[in-house]
Amino acid sequence: MRSMYRVRIASRRLFGLVVCLSVFTLIVRPDGAKADDQPKLTYQLTYSLETPSLVHVSIRLPQPARGPRPVTLIVPRSVPGNYAQRPYDPFVSNVKAFSESAPHASKNDAVSVERDEYGPRWTFGKGTSPPVAIARIDYDVDVAKMEHDILFSSDTSKIREGYVGLLGYTIFAFIEGRENQPIQLEIQAPANWPVFSTLAPQVPAATTTFSAQAADYYALADSQITLGPKIQIAKRDADTPNFPTLFVSLYAERDSDISIDAALARDALDKVTAYFGSAPFSHYTAVIEYLKPLPPPHVYNFSMEHLESGTFFMDTDYVITAASPAQYKEGNRFNYAHHIAHSWIPKRAYGAGYFPFNWEMTPVIDTIWFNEGFGRYVAIAALADAFPKDEAVKYRAARLDRLRGIVDNAPDFLQRMPLDELSREGSFLYGDDFRVGTNLFSRGSLMAAEMDDAIRAQTSGQKSLRDALRHLVAWAAQNHRAFRTDELPEIFRQATGVDTTSILNSWMQPPRPAATNSSPLH
Repeated sequence: MRSMYRVRIASRRLFGLVVCLSVFTLIVRPDGAKADDQPKLTYQLTYSLETPSLVHVSIRLPQPARGPRPVTLIVPRSVPGNYAQRPYDPFVSNVKAFSESAPHASKNDAVSVERDEYGPRWTFGKGTSPPVAIARIDYDVDVAKMEHDILFSSDTSKIREGYVGLLGYTIFAFIEGRENQPIQLEIQAPANWPVFSTLAPQVPAATTTFSAQAADYYALADSQITLGPKIQIAKRDADTPNFPTLFVSLYAERDSDISIDAALARDALDKVTAYFGSAPFSHYTAVIEYLKPLPPPHVYNFSMEHLESGTFFMDTDYVITAASPAQYKEGNRFNYAHHIAHSWIPKRAYGAGYFPFNWEMTPVIDTIWFNEGFGRYVAIAALADAFPKDEAVKYRAARLDRLRGIVDNAPDFLQRMPLDELSREGSFLYGDDFRVGTNLFSRGSLMAAEMDDAIRAQTSGQKSLRDALRHLVAWAAQNHRAFRTDELPEIFRQATGVDTTSILNSWMQPPRPAATNSSPLH
């Protein structure tokens, strides 16, 4: 659900998270599996100023891995909601494994490593008999090269002077078959450097060393770490009981005011939580970077959602201060609300193909229009709910008009594509060809709006799409699986009494009739 954020002033344009859980306590994952008392893997991350472009990762197994199959380390090439293939294995080097060799159980011995010719895999001790017992795996990640080679700022970790910002899935590999094992994370930073993790946020930030727990690899990979004397950290408690606490980690390469972004994100979090009625997390973190951009074709002003956080990576032109125009502040607030909404949809209520996640290869998904469109409509409706009635109507109408404009002005070939086909294309091209992304979220949002109108009209205002989506989130938590597209109207009907099948079927069709196929030879 990576999405782009633009504000139009003169030449700018705006395109613009049932039970509380926490990834550092007991977690119910989207498939219903639970973190338990089984031994933890330990991931130790070290950043040293002696090797300023690298981070070092060491994975310690609670018991040395024994068995008929060799141990395999896998580095992600695809990540949740990115809708693209983004290989991170090219930035991994110095991969080593160590065994605890009897009778010297305290001595770690290096074992053979074999890199897969095509895939992001390293296999250890292959062909040895008896199989080698692996106790530890080490590797380095070249973050500086990653930022240089990956063009989307939202897809890469970063190292700048006095600052390290790490996206979990860009630096943490996993051991095949151990994805569901609980994890202990230990961080070692330079002396007196602040250390912050979205797994267990705190204010003030810890210094030099830090530890946290993750329920499984997904929770670790979908978390973020920020280090360094230039990070700013803020905490904003909720005024409403049981609403999540907000944390903000901000790094700016231009004068900024974290209190303003924190206030905007707090307001957005409150309104989206109110829309869903409760939150599936006890804390939420907005990780914000205002960056001096690298030369083109590097791309900025995209954001990403995560299980209990969002990452918002802007160029320095988008820094918010007290002097910023109201339109800029509203643009940021909507961007926060939209990505916060994704922590419910699709992080916890999703269509087929989204979860369980394939970290090695981009999945083909038919329901990106739901992920992006319904998630965007939630932000529109949640923010509109706070306005007086007349203003709410105008706010909603203006947002929907922009989306209609995107659909109406799309190239002919996009307008002739059914929505499921467009979604399959978007599985790979959502942000790389943002015409695909904008049309997916626009058509999905307009479908959601029409369903909302129909439910309100047929229930005399007693029910709305909010009731349908709350029920969907509860349905997903109970069933621990993805919904099928044809199941969605019935799930909504159970909550509202309104049949939305015809609306769904209508929007699944292309805006324009498909062109008649004819052979170029006739």
